[in-house]
Amino acid sequence: MKSLQLAITIISFMILSACVHVMQAPAEHGSALAVSSVWDSPTKYPKGNTFSLSPKYVDDASLKPKQMKAIYQIYAKAIADTFSDHGYILINNNHEADFYIGFAIALSDDLSDKVISEKFGVTPGLQSKNSLQKGSFLMYVEDGSNRRRVWRGAVQGFVQEDYNSIERKQRVDKVVTMVLSQFFK
Repeated sequence: MKSLQLAITIISFMILSACVHVMQAPAEHGSALAVSSVWDSPTKYPKGNTFSLSPKYVDDASLKPKQMKAIYQIYAKAIADTFSDHGYILINNNHEADFYIGFAIALSDDLSDKVISEKFGVTPGLQSKNSLQKGSFLMYVEDGSNRRRVWRGAVQGFVQEDYNSIERKQRVDKVVTMVLSQFFK
């Protein structure tokens, strides 16, 4: 009887932790996006809950610090705006948030798919193209009370160097919206 209960528990855990959703955006001129997300714990937060942003930086990134800062600011604003639009409240005090949103941005030269898979556990698997630089956007939600990871999502796409600032912001908004579409379901 104990072995049956153990088997049911293990299977239930595997089903809950392996709920992965993968989406592929239409590819046009290297603008393909691959998205994947997984729930670690089926936790939902009511509207009005507070959140705080927790950016994570890749050591020895190939981009200059000024470039990284600008990119992170654009993503932080898109994340904060998206959560605010869904009824959550951004606070700056990391010790009092109901949940935390961690995120990182990296080029494939700085963070390989293998490392993402090993360390983060979610890889969209966008196939590399010789002439294009692949980038990854990783995000997770962590519970404020127990600091356990609730949800993880990742997006991969190709760097669009020819985009102007408006197109770049639209691309970031699209990336954030796509990855969070599963979180807000």
